Amino acid sequence: MLSFAEALLKNQDSYRAATEFMRVIHFFPDDTDITAKALTGLGRSYASAGRWEDASGAYSALFNLEPTAENRHLYGTALYLAGIYPPAVSILTGGESTPESYRTLATLAWIKSGEKAKTPAKLDAEIVKEHERLPGKSPALAGLLSAVLPGSGHLYVERPHDALMAFAVNSIFIWGTISAANRGNEEAALALGAIELIWYSGTISGAVTGAQKWNHREEERFFERRESGNIPSFSLWGDAKGGGVLLTSSF
Repeated sequence: MLSFAEALLKNQDSYRAATEFMRVIHFFPDDTDITAKALTGLGRSYASAGRWEDASGAYSALFNLEPTAENRHLYGTALYLAGIYPPAVSILTGGESTPESYRTLATLAWIKSGEKAKTPAKLDAEIVKEHERLPGKSPALAGLLSAVLPGSGHLYVERPHDALMAFAVNSIFIWGTISAANRGNEEAALALGAIELIWYSGTISGAVTGAQKWNHREEERFFERRESGNIPSFSLWGDAKGGGVLLTSSF
């Protein structure tokens, strides 16, 4: 049964593999060794499917059964990837020693949790400071610049093509509105003015959104850079006859 579940997982059939690993756990509840292998496979099945909350549940049971450093890492990482940050910090820093990879992930989880208190002693204060020093764009300033000169807010958030488009379109409608008014064509002036007001408002909101996206991108780059090398890999153990299969993949 265990071998069949492993084969399914090897073939990337994670949903059926999870079912088979749960079947093993159900039929062999008193066999610690088999249960541990099944829980490991179950966690990796959920991990390969991106079901991190379910994976954290499997690794929680595994850690309670076998509280090793490796299982602590798997459990804490699954919590982190599931977005369950405070428990992830607690698990990753809960051992007698805190390896660098555990400490890094715990610090990232603490940052993502939005905590504003002083950085706990077991976390990496330098990573926290690096996050605080990330470059950022002010959404308010981007909106103000676009209100004063359409396109300048987009230029501020490093979107030159959008800046050129915003400036050109707003200029055309402003020119058209003024020209129609000077010719005494009030209906055309009102119509063009209404369209320009929509474009003008959109230009401001677009610049604000652009600043927010810029900041979000920098945050993502920071976390991707710090997560690299600190997320554990997973492997399939050997089969019942003693053969071995190793599958390594970052999850």
